[in-house]
Amino acid sequence: MIYTWISIVVVGVCLLLYSYYRRKALLLRAMEWGLYVWFVRDILPHIRFSWSHSEINGQQYLRGYSLLKPGLIILSVDRKRLSTWLTPGKDVSHAALCVGKIGKSGTYEVAEMCHIGFTKSFFYDICHTSDRVLLVDCKDWDEEYRKKVVETAKGFEKTPYDYVFRPGIQALYCSELVYAADVERRLVVDTHDAIGVGTQYVSPQDILEADNAYVVWDSSGILDQPNKEKN
Repeated sequence: MIYTWISIVVVGVCLLLYSYYRRKALLLRAMEWGLYVWFVRDILPHIRFSWSHSEINGQQYLRGYSLLKPGLIILSVDRKRLSTWLTPGKDVSHAALCVGKIGKSGTYEVAEMCHIGFTKSFFYDICHTSDRVLLVDCKDWDEEYRKKVVETAKGFEKTPYDYVFRPGIQALYCSELVYAADVERRLVVDTHDAIGVGTQYVSPQDILEADNAYVVWDSSGILDQPNKEKN
C-alpha cells in the first residue's frame, strides 16, 4: 500500500515538473536523478490497473508461433500497466526481436530490453503478458540481412536499460534495440523528439508505422494495418 501512495506522489511530481518545466536541459537533468531511475526501474514496471494478463488465447498463440521466425520484430501492448500509458503511441508500447526458435537455434527466442536490461525470453512470455501482439517485417530485410540483425541484437546481451532515452548503444530502451540492430538503417523509421528531451527517439509505434514495415500477424485479428504488405 505504501508503494502505491509513493508511486502516485512520484508520478504526480514528475508530471508537474514536465508540464511546468518544458526546457529540455532541465528535463534531462531530472531524468538523471537517482529517484527517477529508482522509480522507473523498480516501481513503475509493477504498477498495474489489473492483475489479469493476456487476452490472447491458445489458438491465437499457436497461429502466431507458426509464423514466428528469426529477424521478425515483435510489437506488443499491455493496457493494464501504467507504463503503457506513458509510452508515446496509440497501438503498441513494447518492441522486441525474434532471434531464434527453440529446437531450431539457440536457447531463447526473443531479445528485448526491459527495465532490468537485456532480457532473453520466449514468444510465449510476450503473449502471456500482453493484450495484443504483432509480428512485423521489413520489406528491405532479406534473409542474409536478417541474420546480421539477429547477431547484432544478440551482441547487446550485457547492455543496460536506457532510462534517459539518449541516442547510442551504451544503453538501450526496447525499441532502440531493434533500431540499433538494424545497422544499415534499412527500416525507414521516423526519429523525432517525441518525449521532449531534445534528442531523437524511436517508439514501438514508430516501428509499426515505418514506411517499409508490414504486419505479418496480429493477434487481435485486425488486418487493415496502415503499413500492411499489399498482395
